[in-house]
Amino acid sequence: MTATNGPDTPANPPSPPPGSKLARRWWRRRWRWIAVILLVAIFHALLLRGLVRAPLPSLPGIAPPTPTISAILLPPPKPPAPPAPPAPPAPVRKPTPRPQPKPEPPAPAPPESAPALATTESGSTTAVAGAGGAGTAATPAPPAPPAEPPGPPAPSYSAPPSVVMHYASFVNGVQNPDGRITWEQDGQHYRLAVETRVLWFRFAFQSTGDMSNRGLSPTRYEEARRSKVEVARFDRAAGTVVFETRGGQVPMPPDFQDRFSVFLQIVGWARGDPKRYTTPGATESFNVADTREVEPMQVQYVGDEDVDIGTGMVRTKHFVRLPRHQNDKRRVEIWLAASLNWMPARLRQTEPDGTQIDLVYRSSDKH
Repeated sequence: MTATNGPDTPANPPSPPPGSKLARRWWRRRWRWIAVILLVAIFHALLLRGLVRAPLPSLPGIAPPTPTISAILLPPPKPPAPPAPPAPPAPVRKPTPRPQPKPEPPAPAPPESAPALATTESGSTTAVAGAGGAGTAATPAPPAPPAEPPGPPAPSYSAPPSVVMHYASFVNGVQNPDGRITWEQDGQHYRLAVETRVLWFRFAFQSTGDMSNRGLSPTRYEEARRSKVEVARFDRAAGTVVFETRGGQVPMPPDFQDRFSVFLQIVGWARGDPKRYTTPGATESFNVADTREVEPMQVQYVGDEDVDIGTGMVRTKHFVRLPRHQNDKRRVEIWLAASLNWMPARLRQTEPDGTQIDLVYRSSDKH
């Protein structure tokens, strides 16, 4: 069968005559084919140079390429802060080894003919025989550690018997109405009252309290000057000094006395131990209260003196109260006589202005 050639695709198409429509159409077709061939050639050239990536057709049995996944890399998290190191354990103190006592050499055995002697605290001795009559002496006990030296012995106090004593009163040498000292005691309690007059003014002082083998323990002190009375109370259980009239209170110090019991305390010490006051300068220290305050006081033994009591001279021990502070110009003195049971033979107070008030013993009544 013979193929028929179409008018557009002749086997050897003849060149149309120039300038005709056919010639122009023919040249257009030529240029189109030439443009297509050029484009195909350029495309392949670019493909060969790798500038254009054309998708290849999928072939059976070959897996499609894995799609590319975009990933954003984040910075790694900061590592957590390391935990604080645990506190080091407290060092365990090793017990200090105690020094082992050196073994004492065995005591030499005493001869069989003379048993050991043990001395008691009272000074008596007793023989220590061996056990079972074997004739060996018992091992002596280790020696006791040396005792500490004893402190000074407590002063011995001896209260004078109850008495009422009368005194002539003088102010700057001029005689005034008589004064009086009343002392009462039953072995457990006491009462001391001192009364005097200066011109037409009456002064009275009274101390009451307890007694023991150590002396006086005042519990109440009273002062009456003219028509005014003031009181102080001493609570030893609570350890306080209470100023009842003026108000207020203070702690009670040791070695405590009131303004007048302090002198009867020295009286009892002189009675209990007269040798206590043989050397001038011996001083007693107290804390003394009146109705307003508590202050330290020192009473010093001056020496022995003779005092005229109207009926003769008596031997006395002279005591003086030392100044309580730098500007203390008041002076208080007392003379104690052994012939009066160591009660005062004379009392004198010198005021800052020089006024002297004297009480001199005249007589006494048993109470």
